[in-house]
Amino acid sequence: MQTEPLISVIVPVYNVAPYLEYCLNSIQQQSYQQLEIILVDDGSTDDSSSICKKYLNQDLRFKYIYQENAGLSAARNTGIAAASGDYITFVDSDDWLDTSAIEILYQNLKKYDADIAAGNYNMYNDSKQEFSFKVFDSDYREQVYVDKEVMYQFAEQEMKDMAWACSVMKLYKRDLFEGLRFPLGKNVEDTFVIYKVFLKAKRVVHVEKAIYWYRVGREGTLNNVWTEKRVMNEMEAWNERLALIAMMGHDISGHSYIYYCRLTRALEMMEEVGLQGTETYRRVKENYYIRSREWEK
Repeated sequence: MQTEPLISVIVPVYNVAPYLEYCLNSIQQQSYQQLEIILVDDGSTDDSSSICKKYLNQDLRFKYIYQENAGLSAARNTGIAAASGDYITFVDSDDWLDTSAIEILYQNLKKYDADIAAGNYNMYNDSKQEFSFKVFDSDYREQVYVDKEVMYQFAEQEMKDMAWACSVMKLYKRDLFEGLRFPLGKNVEDTFVIYKVFLKAKRVVHVEKAIYWYRVGREGTLNNVWTEKRVMNEMEAWNERLALIAMMGHDISGHSYIYYCRLTRALEMMEEVGLQGTETYRRVKENYYIRSREWEK
């Protein structure tokens, strides 16, 4: 009898004690059971460590790695290095999975001989205690993209939502991460890396199903904090992305449009928090001005 392949689930953990058990229960109870669940504790100072150790003692599939606080990128990189599965998936420790999430991704990846299977998500607003449904059962479909279609579709998907642009809600062949790691000391780390993983993929299947629950509205999370560092990191990532995919012969029009939209958003948010007098604001404005081609009007 053929054994199902091992899938490595990488969970970075940092001071998420109120949410962690819900997340880990959702992984433990997956319909696909052939898992190694790698908990990378990035120097938590709350009860997250003891919660991790509780699961370590009750389920042999759990592995626990402690490291001094070095950030989300470092924690994910530690998990990738420790992974021994044929496939990798990431789960953020304040989110949770639908019970059949990993099975759905794996079955579609095998069905279409894909390198990546990408699902979709619904949201839970923590501050408002409200669920937000963006994908329904009636929306279900499976769509395969190959070769240069992949990067074209990456931009198309990113115009709609974050389902392709972030690291979670996907199953990857582990070898796609050979030579790739998340950048240390950067914000918006997914923006630096995930498109590169898709660049290496020859075939991607998109499964239009909400397999992932994304928690929003937490105080102090990066989505709620706009700093000069965050904005500069995002510009750096986008400038690198446009240059790289252009050099590889891909159509950059969709990607360039998204960058323009991100610059617009950055200006709005920097103005909202009073950063108009900074050099960062000037540089964002400069990039925005050039891309808007207003000087031609």
